[in-house]
Amino acid sequence: MRKNIVLPVLLVACLAGALLLQPGLASAKKKSGPLVVGTDEAGDWGANVDATLAPIGDGMGQDLVEASITMADAKTVNFVIKLNSLPPSGGLPEISRYNWDVAVDGEAFQMTGGFTDYIRGICNPNVANSCPPPRDPGSSPFFIRQGACNVGAECEEVGLVHATFDSAAGTITIPVGLDVFGAKPGSKIAPAVSSFGPSIYAVPQANVSSPNLPYDALTVTGTFVVPKK
Repeated sequence: MRKNIVLPVLLVACLAGALLLQPGLASAKKKSGPLVVGTDEAGDWGANVDATLAPIGDGMGQDLVEASITMADAKTVNFVIKLNSLPPSGGLPEISRYNWDVAVDGEAFQMTGGFTDYIRGICNPNVANSCPPPRDPGSSPFFIRQGACNVGAECEEVGLVHATFDSAAGTITIPVGLDVFGAKPGSKIAPAVSSFGPSIYAVPQANVSSPNLPYDALTVTGTFVVPKK
């Protein structure tokens, strides 16, 4: 009786092994998804001023809940900000600003922008009181700055990218080329300190963001390593 049971089991095991050895099956690898590098409690927007203001921030698309990083392709990194909700208008154009500070192989960079940012985008003075020639920043612009922007007069714009605002998913995806960061396979993208403290913040603003206004911030704790293959 035991032999009758063991033989079919061995045949099944051999068949499974043979399938795994077929071209394309043995070498197949599970595609890695986005790396969640930080989370934040929903409903805490404006707690720095008045906790009852939270619904206002949620309506403006500024209630941060998660941050993740993934590769869009071999040369582009996607930085994804997830919100508790995001209106189809992308929050309030010219009012809602999002900021993410990172350290790429120890070098400080800042990504800052919104659904529209024409006030700063046409002639965006950096902290050194200079700006590029007048221009149309386009839809959903995010300005990439290099240097310690949180300590003043130490950073300059090195790139302009256009984010994707997905109201159904409640996400803002910021694509940045590795060349903008001077990054390469194996480079480490770590959290950095912003002018608000935590790496990411969402705040209502006109031209200059102020921590005296109600806002939400998210602390990034994870480090993303650019894949080598």
